[in-house]
Formats: sequence, C-alpha cells, structure tokens
Amino acid sequence: MKKYIISILILLLIIDSFIPFTCSEAAGNQFQKSAVEIGGNATSTSADVAPSDAPNINAEAAIVMDVDTGDVLYEKYAHEKHYPASITKVLTCLLAVENGNVNDVLTVSENVMSQVEMDSSRIGLEAGEQLTLRDALYGMMLNSGNECALTIGEYIAGSTENFANMMNERIKSLGCADSHFVNPNGIHNEDHYTSCYDMALIGCAAYQYPEFKKLISSQTYTIPETNKHEERVLWQENRLIYSGNGEYYYQYCTGGKTGYTESALATLISFSERDGRRFVTVVMKCNPTTESYRDTILLDEFCYNKYKLCKPLVDFTLPSPNSSSTELLTNYYDDLDHEMPLYYINQSYSFYIRSHIDDSEIEKQVEFYDRPIGALAGKIRFFYNGFELGASDITVSVPYILASSTDAIVVEKNKPVPESPLKKNLIRIIIATGIIMAILLIIILYVLIRNAIRRYHTKRTVKYFPVSRDMRLKKNQERLKQEQEAEEQKKEQESKKQESKKQESKKNDSKG
Repeated sequence: MKKYIISILILLLIIDSFIPFTCSEAAGNQFQKSAVEIGGNATSTSADVAPSDAPNINAEAAIVMDVDTGDVLYEKYAHEKHYPASITKVLTCLLAVENGNVNDVLTVSENVMSQVEMDSSRIGLEAGEQLTLRDALYGMMLNSGNECALTIGEYIAGSTENFANMMNERIKSLGCADSHFVNPNGIHNEDHYTSCYDMALIGCAAYQYPEFKKLISSQTYTIPETNKHEERVLWQENRLIYSGNGEYYYQYCTGGKTGYTESALATLISFSERDGRRFVTVVMKCNPTTESYRDTILLDEFCYNKYKLCKPLVDFTLPSPNSSSTELLTNYYDDLDHEMPLYYINQSYSFYIRSHIDDSEIEKQVEFYDRPIGALAGKIRFFYNGFELGASDITVSVPYILASSTDAIVVEKNKPVPESPLKKNLIRIIIATGIIMAILLIIILYVLIRNAIRRYHTKRTVKYFPVSRDMRLKKNQERLKQEQEAEEQKKEQESKKQESKKQESKKNDSKG
C-alpha cells in the first residue's frame, strides 16, 4: 500500500507545480498600489545619483514621499534597514485607530509595567491605573510614553507578542519589505528594524485618519485625573511645529513623531502640506538629535521648490483613432446606424517633474491598440528629453449595436474581456482540483478492481492449490520440525561414533 501512497503524493506534487498561486499579495490596499506602481518617478534620487543641488544632510538614510500619489521625490539609502526607535509608535497608533475605540477605558497591567525600563521615556502610569485610549494615544504620541504604547498593544491584541504579530501583518498589506517589529514602543531589539521607505508607507496610511492627524498636530494635551494620579499636562516633543523654536520651526509641518535610542540615534517622521501637496519625510540615524529637524526642513524645502506636480492631461483632447488600423472600429465605421465608441482619459493623472520644466515640453505619445482589451483601448506615454516619465490608460465605452451588420455583431460578441487574476486563478485551481480528484478516483477504482480479481482467482484455485497463509505457516513449522529432528539424529549418530571410538581406543591401550 505504501507504494500507492507514494505514487499519489508524487502525482500531486507534479500537478501542484503547474498551479499559479499569484493572488495572495495581489489585493493589498489602494494606497499600496499607487505607492509601489505609480508612474513618473523620474525625479527620484539616491545617494549615488543625487542632483548637484540636492541638500547635504546629516542622516544616514532619508526619503520624501508624496502622501497622495506615492511618488518618491528624494531618497538616500531609503531601503537600508535601521532601528526606528520611537517612530515605531506611528504604526502602533495606526493599528489603534483602525481597531480601537478612543473612548474605551484601558487598565495598566502589572505585565505592562514589568516591561517598562524606568530610565526610558514615560509619563508615569502605574499598575492598575485607568485611562481612555485617547489619553493613552496622546501620552504615546506627544510625550512618547513607552508604558502607554505597551498598554495600547495589550488592549488591542491581548499581549505584546500578539500585537507585534499584528504589526508585521499590517505592514505586509502596505507593501513593506524591509521591516520587522517586536514591540509597540520601539525599545531597542536586534530583531526590531525598518527602512525609510517602509516608514513612509506606514506614515501615508496613518495620515489618512483624522484622529491621527489631530494627535500629531497637537502641541499640548491634558490627561484628566485618574484613579491613581492627578491630571497630567503633556507637551509635544516635535520641535518642528513650535513657532518659538527658531531655526527648527517649519511653518508647513503638520506634525510628526520623534525617536531616539543609543543604537538608533535620532529618527524622525514628519508631515507637511504646501500648495495642495502633502509630503511625508523620514530621516534615520541622525547625530545629534537637532540634525533630524534640520535635515527634514532642508529636504522638504528642496522638494517643494525644485519639483512640481505635472498634470499633462488637463484640457487635453484625445485625437481620433485610425479606423484603418482598428478592426473593431472598422466594423463600426462600415455601418453607421449606431453611436460611435466613447473614449476616456484620466485628466487627473499626474507625476512630478523639475519645477523649471514647462508642461508644454512634455511629449505625449498616443497609442491605440488594434482592438480594445476589455475597457482598455490604448495608452498615452509621456516623455521629456527621451526619458519616459509615466503612462496613462485610454479607456473605451462601446455602445449597444443597433445595426444589422453581421461583422460588427460578431466582433462585439467576441471582443476579449480580460478576467481578473483572482477569477482566473480560481478557475485554474478548480480545474486542477477536479483533475486530482479524478486521478485519485481512478487509482482507488483500480486498486479495488485488482483486489476483487485476486480474490476471485484465489477462490477458484484454493481447492487445488491450498496456499493460504495459515497453511503456509503450518508447512513451514513442519519443515522446520523435520529439519530439527534430522539435525538431532545426526548429532546423536555423531555422538555414538565418538563414543565407540573412545571405547576402542581404551581397549587397544589395555592390550598394549
């Protein structure tokens, strides 16, 4: 039976290798797609190819990303892994506003307080103290209270370990590939790390929530008296939003989160809004801490002043497609007893270019497909000095055919409609499962039929050739018994011969 099981397993492995499981990460969220796949990143930079006018910064890694489009305007080793320190709390805050109720009352546990280092950043909560989730969030985001973060994590997931698992699952959905988190507060751990790019994605996701924006933009907050402590007045640690901070104040900053440990050095994630554009800026491993503010201001000013958002399709009129090269349109033109197809472009499509470039210098190349692929009829590509900046789809709405043209009706019926990847993979999985079940059924039927045939032949031959298992065992036992008796007889005869030889030898000795 083992060989049949092995055969089935081998067959399943072979079939499995032909099944494309490509839909596991296909969904994500809408922002992930725009952040990862958006076109027009021709202006992004790296430490090796930074433009000559890029600012010289102290941070070992940095990034500036457009919150709404996901375009990267500046990057310096943006995918290099670093310790985040307390900017970890942006992700903790994101999970809290997504999964909690700010009016819920939290109780600080003994387990939480046992994890808090007394010399780390805290607001002085005690075991058994009760406060709302809103109060804990302000304590975490304004004063970077580590016990607040741990209490929030325990409230959301039941334990620090479970909350860390939630953190790692959430960042996967955002498209983060350089990160791993083990706690909600950013206390140093070798397995707790991220990159500027990943933190920018996390920041963009969090910035969509009004509660998060309110938290990071508040300069002060008062936690009311609790069952263990009188009221606490908290002050924002991010110097960028205080007008009295001189060179470290940035008028366009809408909030952010600071971080520092001896291993991470200074880290900072900040948000800014100007002229309808919204940026998230991340700097990591700055020394001293004040350099994180300076770097952020330099990078934001550079990106706001040196780059602009180009919308090349505003007021753009799409040229008519060439009917001679489009089979579907040819059929429509042959019989005009119906409305013509309607073509659409995304007039809000945008990408970043250098601010000195005139929009009229952007070359547009319109490409119509030979026939529409579902709703897609073509593509518009954008170039500057031969470099492709991005591309936008041309969509088509084909009206109902009123004509009697056979060709037009056939083409309309047969026009390809692309299947979604999820549906296509589901169909393939169903077909493969059906094939596997059919093969298994055939194998089972084969085994049953073969065994039935063997039993039938055994019944026919058993009266002439009694070879059942019991009879074979009996014969073997009889054979072994006979062999043992023969062996014993042989030994007895040998013994008798030896005895007779000894007696003869004694007789001869006595005669001599």
